[in-house]
Amino acid sequence: MSSTDKASVKAQVKAPTKVERKIVRDIGKLSSSQRRALDTTLTYWRKIGTSNVPANRKMAEEGVIEAYRAVKLDPPKLFVWLDSPRAGATCVRLLKSDLDWPAQLAPHQRVVWDSVWQQCMPFIKSVVGNDKWNEIKREIKQEAQKKVLQQYPHLVEKVVKERFSEHLGIWIWKHLRKAYGYSVFEEVRNEMDRFVQVKIKDKVLEETSLFISHELVSPLQRQLEACILEPLRREMTVNNGILLGRQTWECCFGQHDAPWLSYFDYLSRLGLAEADAVSGLKKVARAAGWWWPYKNLCILTERPKQLNRENRLYLHSESGAAIEYPDGWGIYSYRGIVVPEYVINLSEPISVEMIEAEPNVEVRRVLIERFGLENYLKTGNLVKIHQDDCGILYRMNLQGDEPMLVVRVINSTPEPDGTRKNYFLRVPPNMMRARQAVAWTFGLTEDEYHPLQET
Repeated sequence: MSSTDKASVKAQVKAPTKVERKIVRDIGKLSSSQRRALDTTLTYWRKIGTSNVPANRKMAEEGVIEAYRAVKLDPPKLFVWLDSPRAGATCVRLLKSDLDWPAQLAPHQRVVWDSVWQQCMPFIKSVVGNDKWNEIKREIKQEAQKKVLQQYPHLVEKVVKERFSEHLGIWIWKHLRKAYGYSVFEEVRNEMDRFVQVKIKDKVLEETSLFISHELVSPLQRQLEACILEPLRREMTVNNGILLGRQTWECCFGQHDAPWLSYFDYLSRLGLAEADAVSGLKKVARAAGWWWPYKNLCILTERPKQLNRENRLYLHSESGAAIEYPDGWGIYSYRGIVVPEYVINLSEPISVEMIEAEPNVEVRRVLIERFGLENYLKTGNLVKIHQDDCGILYRMNLQGDEPMLVVRVINSTPEPDGTRKNYFLRVPPNMMRARQAVAWTFGLTEDEYHPLQET
């Protein structure tokens, strides 16, 4: 979000007057203007949660320092920036592993390995001192030359550089594992949340707090946590190769922390000073993606470079990743259902054989939708269940899935040539009669459905 956008959003939230400030020391029922400000705050944090502009690294690091100091911690000595949440999680796995040879890593993990040690090199150099650093480099280079001369005498210079770089990276990772400290997520995130909750507990009427949560926090949870954050969390545990293991979630979600931070931001806008304690965390959320706080190290990540959603706000794209980060990692999703890349970037036309060979039920349903429900029904064995003046109800049995029920209806409006189109509408498998099925598509019961004219 540009500085102009931020200024525009902030300008829409009226600063509390002296009278309002007196009220917000003990917030009771909200005034009409304060209720309208909820919509503005909702829009503001939704934009933050769905932002796909590059991270503001300076602002994010300032926010981290402020967040550490707010809980009386010394700021981290080192910041590492990576290009996606998966890269950040990979870095954490590497820190906690005893892996000492990067050749075993998957390509995307090797990128993280190299990026981290190269970013950490100036810090490690300052810790060990120039003399020790030069000695270490000299020893590593001599060892590399010795091995290369034995194995690749005709490619000495090129291979020595590669071996030197590789072994220097290994040495830096060993030192980094001893120096990064321990996770301070509990203090920075959870303890701060509890601290502020206690401070404001007696200053906000319970009814008002519930109203703010319902009108501000809950919509953001549905739009950001359910539709974006959770799919990302699920995909983080996929294809970890040699780093396979239980995924720990000692991380802050940056822009995706918008739901819970919006509550305190709104109270702060009303003038409740106690809510300002999370200002550092809000600053990071406005500037970056997911981040992992440790005593001496903070791992921060970029925001997505593209984000595509459908009108119900679920991740959705029919021509590429629905969400993609600068390092290429992302999610392919069709109307909120995470699918393999091949379902979206088809290398060959969808066929009935491809659909029926797909073992995942949800993915199979997406393939059917992309293939065309009517086309798919024409290829299978339909069993007529019921027929009345509303249409015909059919059932099609699917291997490994619940039966597919569809109702065939005829468009009451004729085409220009006088013909009338047939439409197949998928309905729940508990439908028993055609009228009941058609009524369901309108959100009505069978008894309630008596159209004068069907369209």
